[in-house]
Amino acid sequence: MKIINQKHMAALAAGCLLFSFSAVSGVSSAAGQAVPGDAAAVTMQVKIVGHEAGTIYRVTDAAGRELRMDLGKHGGRMLNKHPFIVRGQVVEDEKGRLIKMEKVEYKDPAVQIEKAAQRAGDGTEDTLVDVHAGRDAAYDHALSESHNAYYYTYNMANVQDTSQYKPVAVTEIAQQPAGTKIAFAGSAVATVEKDEVMRFWGGPKAGGHVDVVMNGAYVPLGQRSTVYGTLNEDGTVLLELLESVE
Repeated sequence: MKIINQKHMAALAAGCLLFSFSAVSGVSSAAGQAVPGDAAAVTMQVKIVGHEAGTIYRVTDAAGRELRMDLGKHGGRMLNKHPFIVRGQVVEDEKGRLIKMEKVEYKDPAVQIEKAAQRAGDGTEDTLVDVHAGRDAAYDHALSESHNAYYYTYNMANVQDTSQYKPVAVTEIAQQPAGTKIAFAGSAVATVEKDEVMRFWGGPKAGGHVDVVMNGAYVPLGQRSTVYGTLNEDGTVLLELLESVE
């Protein structure tokens, strides 16, 4: 998913990133670098790359180092893979170093959805971009309760055999007859109907978008997933199984 305010975030990070580590060079248990031992204050830009358990998420900092961070009960409202600024304290838990969030500086991205359209006159395809600004309704969604503790997985129809689902690209969905069981890869980019329907985008290479009736499931915006479902008469897809992918 493209984030059109990435340059803004980079500028913000340049002015705001204050790595308050005193004489310490960085924080990263995964990289084996020096880490403050006693509740050291830190301010850094991070983005969510995964979920560990409860309110603890895996994040990467501006240097690409993976960290563990407690984002509190509203952590699931942050968009995956979208940068934001965190102020917090470095502490120890049973698994090692952990950053406990105290304050977040977060700016909603404007979600981009690309669609192909016929250019008048010459018959070639052009790419148009619809920009949806403002806070998406997904922000007010409760913390996601995945069927898997480590990846977003929702098996709403108790699917045991995925071979019955026909793999298609998002742009090929409209060509399939209603009732077809399909599987496609895409990123959740917008909420069409709160707690009911989300829009999935095929990505910068695949293109196209499709509305998915979530069937009681929820996945954070920006999360790329494989969606298994049945094509409805109106062109939407009824979700039966969702498995997140990096």
